[in-house]
Amino acid sequence: MSRLKKLGASAALVGVIALTAGCGSSSGGDTGGSASADSGDKPLIGFSLRFIAGNPWLATLARDAKTAGARAGYTVDTVDARGDAVAQIEQMQSYINRGAKAIIIEPVSDQAVASGIAAANAAGVPVVVVNDRVSDELAKTVACNIHDDAIRTAELIGAHTAEIADRKLPRGAPIKLYVQAIFPQELVTQTREDGFMKGWNDYFEAHPGRRITKLPNIYGRAQPDATLRAMRATLAANPDVNVIYNQSDIVWGAIEQSLKESGLMSEDGRTDVIAASFDGDMDLITRMANDPNFPVVAEALGEPRTQANYAIEEAVAAIRGERSGNCEGDPPTINLPPTAVTTETAREYVDDSSPYAYSKQR
Repeated sequence: MSRLKKLGASAALVGVIALTAGCGSSSGGDTGGSASADSGDKPLIGFSLRFIAGNPWLATLARDAKTAGARAGYTVDTVDARGDAVAQIEQMQSYINRGAKAIIIEPVSDQAVASGIAAANAAGVPVVVVNDRVSDELAKTVACNIHDDAIRTAELIGAHTAEIADRKLPRGAPIKLYVQAIFPQELVTQTREDGFMKGWNDYFEAHPGRRITKLPNIYGRAQPDATLRAMRATLAANPDVNVIYNQSDIVWGAIEQSLKESGLMSEDGRTDVIAASFDGDMDLITRMANDPNFPVVAEALGEPRTQANYAIEEAVAAIRGERSGNCEGDPPTINLPPTAVTTETAREYVDDSSPYAYSKQR
């Protein structure tokens, strides 16, 4: 795994999300309160996210965008679409009506928000897409698309997970792989799976001789309760599962609970199951570094602060009618460098001041 990049220590996250009511928002989001274009203070950048409440990764993305926006001289107003594409479109229209200079979206789906993007374009308000993806057709109509390089990053952890499984599991035993997927028929899920399976399959093509079964996906929608139900159903039907690829760190607790309930993990965390996960949660990486029994052997980084910084940078450039030089191609895109953490390298990434690990400073 010499291709894996070494991480520098990350800076402490600062700023908080104001909790105010607004169009389509929940108790986890805000509409900017008094510091908005409505009150004549700093110019407004609107930011609608698929989820804020109950999703610490996206809450971090929102918080860091507010901080980066303040540094750039803007008020960043965040709202929670609560997984509802109609609500997200309404939030985008509300930002247009309020005079937002740009709109950032963490899209609810890859196509359902098309009318919101079209409305912003018609009003001359640039749109930046961050983290989750929109379809290629829509991606060409926005100022920039910012996301991790999910295919390449997942490929790294797929190859490493395959190597560890091949080394640790008994030679005569079959390997039974379960992918705990996020959302059905969405690009973020598909890219994370395609990359992992490429790394996994490439390894076993080069090291044949194993009997491997990949179980059907059950989608947990990045929600612990739904993931727990999916895991219980999978383990009840397949008590010999020995490899799990979890597409979102947010639900790792539900996976551990299901493994303990099924008897595949002891109460003190001992298990023969091998796992990989995605997002770069610092708690998981710290456990990888310190607990030799921890089942996660490979962790992909999603870098919410880096994505937030890029989103603000691109929004400000678009407001000024400029190009930053970082967002290139057709559709215009910033792919974060593919970065993964393994058990062997985890200690290099541990940073008690940050909830997530980062591959570079921004």
